[in-house]
Amino acid sequence: MRNLSDQVQASMTKAANARAVEKMSTLVSVWRLLPALLLVVLLAPPLMAATQLYPPWFPQSLFTINPDNTTVEDFGTDTFRVGKTDDPQTIEAKGHHWAGSLYPPGPTSTWDHWNGVAVFKRVQAQLEASGFKLVFLNADNDGAHGTFRRGTGPEATYVDLSLKNDAYSNSVAIVEPAAKARTLVLRPPGAQPEAFTDAQDFPYVTPLAGAKLLTTRHDDGPLNVAVADHDPQYVGTGTQSKMYRGPANVSPLDFSSTYEGAFRNAGWTVTENNGATVTAHYAKNGRDLWARVFQEGADVWDVTVADVGAGLKAALAKNCRVALYGINFDFNKATIRAESEPVLEQVASVMKSLAGAFELGGHTDNVGGAAYNAKLSQARAESVKSWLVAHGIAASRLTAKGYGDTVPVVPNSSDANRARNRRVELKKAGC
Repeated sequence: MRNLSDQVQASMTKAANARAVEKMSTLVSVWRLLPALLLVVLLAPPLMAATQLYPPWFPQSLFTINPDNTTVEDFGTDTFRVGKTDDPQTIEAKGHHWAGSLYPPGPTSTWDHWNGVAVFKRVQAQLEASGFKLVFLNADNDGAHGTFRRGTGPEATYVDLSLKNDAYSNSVAIVEPAAKARTLVLRPPGAQPEAFTDAQDFPYVTPLAGAKLLTTRHDDGPLNVAVADHDPQYVGTGTQSKMYRGPANVSPLDFSSTYEGAFRNAGWTVTENNGATVTAHYAKNGRDLWARVFQEGADVWDVTVADVGAGLKAALAKNCRVALYGINFDFNKATIRAESEPVLEQVASVMKSLAGAFELGGHTDNVGGAAYNAKLSQARAESVKSWLVAHGIAASRLTAKGYGDTVPVVPNSSDANRARNRRVELKKAGC
């Protein structure tokens, strides 16, 4: 019986060993094939679009199209060359916009035989059959770059086609006439700060239709609302930002023009629109609000708001002091500039709602001598005090003190930091 048991055990062990050897052999085979499999993946052509991404009259079938590298916008803009090769004019067209890279058809193993010049002529023939005319051409044996136009004036359709004998250096841009259809209506801010949660939109800067709120962020510190390439201009004491995704196919032109129009119609003053970022200021109805909307990506965008009045009161309650960014003076003087009025009105409103005495502290950056900065900061603090007294705040509640450059909030290591250090602070006495 023991011999029989030993024989069965030996047979089972032999079978198990055979299975183990078979598995190991399979793993070795796969391991040997892995470099080849990786090479196939790396050399695979870009994903061919399953649908017609470009207009139906464009011969997309002559190319491989990578959808991830193709822009489609409901209302966008592009530029096109027209006229002589050595002295072309540039035309900006607006409307339905497509742009992207073009690759040869078929597997990458055949791409060495790609002839961009020959394919350009095939595309030209098909476009001309659709009513297009060649209005610019720069061609040689290595490639061809041309502009095709159908129609005239604002109703013209433009195609910029660049095809080279290099399979990876080909592109197209198209603009078809289309009216801007996207609209947005904003509700003007109310007389009192609105209540809303992080899961809700700003009541007065609502998103585009179809957008989804992703995150809400709160940041301490002022908002720089300066126009691009200008000296910093800080406002507020903190910001709240909301990030959105969608809707799709919104170009920077469509995005910025929609928000600029909506802001203006709601009573805001638009201080900047650089094509992708819109900054606006609302100084009516007892409010002082700044808003900035900008695109972070193709379909991700952000809105940041600084509510100056609400921020002042909250900062005083939390920290007993607040920097009054937005109060600006003439250079090297204590003369308050006109754009400071909205902030000063908020300061007066907050002080009327609170009891007790306050100190107005003047601060400068480190440019200039210590004695000069102390004198200038004192004069500026006195100017703010005089304004507040003239607008209903008892002089007995206010003291003014100049600190010069002795109490910076950040190192004076850059223009932006020096701008933050130039400030007047409001401080609750005995706090």
